[in-house]
Amino acid sequence: MTRSIILAAIVSVSAFGTAFGQQATDTDPYTPYPFAQITNDIRYPAAQPPSGTVSQHGEIEYLANNVFGTHWYVEADAAVWHFVTAGDPKDEVILFVHGHPDTWWSWHEVMSYLADDFYVIAIDTLGYGQSDKRLELDLTYSGVATGVAALMTEIGVETFNLVGHDRGSVIGDHMVAQVPINPRILAYLRMQQSADKPHGLPRPNHEAMKEVAFHTQPNFMRNLLESDYFAVEMSAEHLARAIWEYGFEGTAEAAAVLFADAGFDKEQDFRLAEVFPRMTMPVVFMQGEHDPGQRPEEYWETADMVPDGKVLIVDANHFIQAEKPKLVADAARDLFD
Repeated sequence: MTRSIILAAIVSVSAFGTAFGQQATDTDPYTPYPFAQITNDIRYPAAQPPSGTVSQHGEIEYLANNVFGTHWYVEADAAVWHFVTAGDPKDEVILFVHGHPDTWWSWHEVMSYLADDFYVIAIDTLGYGQSDKRLELDLTYSGVATGVAALMTEIGVETFNLVGHDRGSVIGDHMVAQVPINPRILAYLRMQQSADKPHGLPRPNHEAMKEVAFHTQPNFMRNLLESDYFAVEMSAEHLARAIWEYGFEGTAEAAAVLFADAGFDKEQDFRLAEVFPRMTMPVVFMQGEHDPGQRPEEYWETADMVPDGKVLIVDANHFIQAEKPKLVADAARDLFD
């Protein structure tokens, strides 16, 4: 197994004060799969996993709340995608798209609350986790959005409810904007991403994030998640797992390429011109009221931008699904039922 710890940041290190002080480093050993078990229900054809990955196709893993998920590797749109599913494939689908710096793991508890009634799918987007990171792939947000839709087609999912968080909502916005994909989205829970107003201050440093070195700062992900800025309270095991999931070789290089396509002004212009006019499905804009970079007042008029929109401000910070997974699951159920 070849791995290197790749760390990411959203703003500069100096912007954070570590909530719990310096603890163990991001290179501490962590083994998430002590007893691998393969399901008898191999429902998707297996692709060759990307180099350095760990999970196996069809591998079962305990998520939370007596719910188990299954890992898969499937090729779609010339890329190999890693994703985890739970629930009955015959049920209505909820597709979870993570942000940065994150992976499918951020949704594992949310999935457990919804798997009784929905078929839940959490992907590693291209460049992250155990999905493909080859730089020759289309690692623009539009290209990744096209690939996500191709993956859904490949596994037999025609329509789906969409949940995006952070940069995952940027991918979700591109899915809304693309005419062939748009009708497939039944409803959209859009979390922690600027909407009709410019991003507040402090802003992520997108220019710095276009450099590989920015994504390899020692212990940055630990400091980020433990900082007062994001104030994520999670167990030591969950923190170690989040760091481990983000640490696969090639992530820093892929993240830098992805952020070459980022830009606050460009993205706001794109939303106003191409996303909001195509948001004909029900949409909930969910924001944590304690995120210092995205204040509630930025969203007071957002629901007026779409025919069936709602703004939901909740008692949380940026990583709502890590802080309060039941809150996210309840919001999803209210929207998708």
